[in-house]
Amino acid sequence: MSPTPSDAVRTFAFMANLYAQEVSGDPAASASPERVLYRLRGSSESQTYIFALIEGASPLGEVSSLGLPLIPSTGECPDYDYAGFIQLSVALLEEKETADIDFILDAGYLPLPGEPVDAETRAVATTLVNHGLDLAKKLGRTTCQVSSLHSDDTAAEADPFSSAYQKAGFAIKNAERQIKVDVPEQPATVLVPAGLSTEAWLDYGIPEQYLDDVINLLTVASEDSLTGDLSVEPIKWNRTRLNEAHARLRARKAHTLMVALIDDTTHKVVSLTELGRHAGSDPEVAEWTLTVTAREHRAQQLASKVKLLALTALRERWPDVERTYASIGASDVAMNRIFNELGAQGISRSESWELRL
Repeated sequence: MSPTPSDAVRTFAFMANLYAQEVSGDPAASASPERVLYRLRGSSESQTYIFALIEGASPLGEVSSLGLPLIPSTGECPDYDYAGFIQLSVALLEEKETADIDFILDAGYLPLPGEPVDAETRAVATTLVNHGLDLAKKLGRTTCQVSSLHSDDTAAEADPFSSAYQKAGFAIKNAERQIKVDVPEQPATVLVPAGLSTEAWLDYGIPEQYLDDVINLLTVASEDSLTGDLSVEPIKWNRTRLNEAHARLRARKAHTLMVALIDDTTHKVVSLTELGRHAGSDPEVAEWTLTVTAREHRAQQLASKVKLLALTALRERWPDVERTYASIGASDVAMNRIFNELGAQGISRSESWELRL
């Protein structure tokens, strides 16, 4: 039996979802408490921590290795008056000097859409950011990356943390837009180019003959990802890493669908796209997590083809899914064109900020 998320984890998830939904105007912009709890377990690739800013006296009880009182992530939890939360993730294989930090305000401090950020909210936001930087230092990280999120028709300053980021010395290094693509009831017939065939694989059920091709394309996708001036290290995929990803997928009861275009002559995978679904999330929603074409096969519109094929496979394999979502680089001309051809609707925008401590 899976452990039950504590009230603290449920409150964190609720507050994070509330802001994302207000910004995007879309109730599907959310993550379940169970998904949050799974991230807290950590893996061989990363570790995630959540810290709470509590109004009033500090909790009494066991103290963590960072010198802070521990709040249960599962089971019973005292009722605290939260002002906000810090979610801090550290990679363990690449980017060993970087801390990825998200800040969440309690609903009482969230400005209404279109309203300016008041002094009280700015003070709480500044406190959270300063604590986040201190925690990153305690964890031995020298680079901090944070994000801002706002509606599609506003600037970065609309995020209640932007002012605190600027005061702390952060600079914007990359920008993305979040989009929604509806799944057609009857997807258009896709003409697969001559000399190519297509296959679809659920939950990393990749045939042995294509496994090394997929692993290579996963590495290429990481190496060629457009991330602006953000400090990132490419992920080097191998069979062990893919097996571990498969194990994590099963453990959190999530699912993935890969669709590939394959060269009939060489029997190599030349283009690949992937969608994912999370346990506890809206069953009508899937997320685009990857699209990549082998470098020697680019400029042939294969990425457009494989995405159209994926919508057909999605309707066949996951008939309940009605909407798909993605976050794409604002400066990624090719991917923006591809999604626009699929009828993408912008729902929000985000920026990645960076600070070297």
